[in-house]
Amino acid sequence: MIKNITIEGFKCFHERQSIPLSQINLLYGKNGRGKSTIAQSFLLLAQTMKECNDIAELRLMGDWVALGTFDEVVNVNTESKKFYWAFQDDDNRIELGFEKLPQKTQMAKLCELLVNGENRFDVKTTSDKDIVSENKSVSTTSDIMMLQNFKLLQYVSAERLGPKNISARIDSLDNNWLGVKGEYVINVLSNQGALFQAKVCEVLSEILTGATLEAKPKDNDSVELFLDSVNNGHKFRPINVGFGYSYVLPVIVAALLAKKGSILIVENPEAHLHPGAQSRLAKFLIEVSIKNNIQLLIETHSDHVVNGLRIAMKQKLNDLSPNDAEIIFFSHDDINTNSSVEIIKCDRFGELSDYPDDFLDEWTKQLVTLV
Repeated sequence: MIKNITIEGFKCFHERQSIPLSQINLLYGKNGRGKSTIAQSFLLLAQTMKECNDIAELRLMGDWVALGTFDEVVNVNTESKKFYWAFQDDDNRIELGFEKLPQKTQMAKLCELLVNGENRFDVKTTSDKDIVSENKSVSTTSDIMMLQNFKLLQYVSAERLGPKNISARIDSLDNNWLGVKGEYVINVLSNQGALFQAKVCEVLSEILTGATLEAKPKDNDSVELFLDSVNNGHKFRPINVGFGYSYVLPVIVAALLAKKGSILIVENPEAHLHPGAQSRLAKFLIEVSIKNNIQLLIETHSDHVVNGLRIAMKQKLNDLSPNDAEIIFFSHDDINTNSSVEIIKCDRFGELSDYPDDFLDEWTKQLVTLV
């Protein structure tokens, strides 16, 4: 589990910012204050490790996240024109520095690598180019277990596809690859078989208080999905059931497929869901996280997701304890300063350690205006 992430010079973080992490992390705050920056730091490493098995050249454009060029991700106020990450897990700390890669603007070149304070990156300069010494090659990143674990990461984007009745059949598709937008969820459901579909249907029914689900091959070239909003065995095309079912489905499938000890990142799980369903979905994700030792990062604007955590804590869901979870609250009122990050803890009674301005207070503000 990643215990701490440090960021400097990347996107909205000009100055070095160290952020402690728990097993369950809710990223909460105003738009454009740094929530996505945290998630994207994980995703850039994950997509680069999946594609290349090392991070000598960080892929800024890929299947999971497409951020553009190096100049677009390095903080505009950073004089060095480099950005820096550090990740601390239970046993090790890795520190990574990246700079611009000439002629490859959609990549970033690794220029610093420390593991537990030891320099693992040694560059010898010649007259026309830099050569990495054989003894401390950047290829050693493939041997760092923490980086290897990023390859197991599951991710569900906020930009999920709506109702989709039929999907092209892709036999070569990884059975765990949903696609960033959930575009392959029908394929995955079909390939995983009836027992997995039954489990997904059970969870879907709990969250949305009723559901029927079936995914099966239509012919040699396509796979189709049927849903219903009640448990009566009837099946309809997703377009006739409602957006909420299609939007929550990739979230449920990703959580059930996440491997023990891996990382699961979900953006805006609350999309198109009734407030009660938002809270129940949060409790499901928390339950899976604790049961399977999955580190969970949820980017959300939903008070109901936050309250889902509070209820789970009070109910001691799967022996959930205050040390297992935190809310990372992002605020930023001055464009010339770093984003402000505050850690809010939840005690065993569901009470929060702090209520800063703009945190869970919009309803109160609106009531005051109405009165």
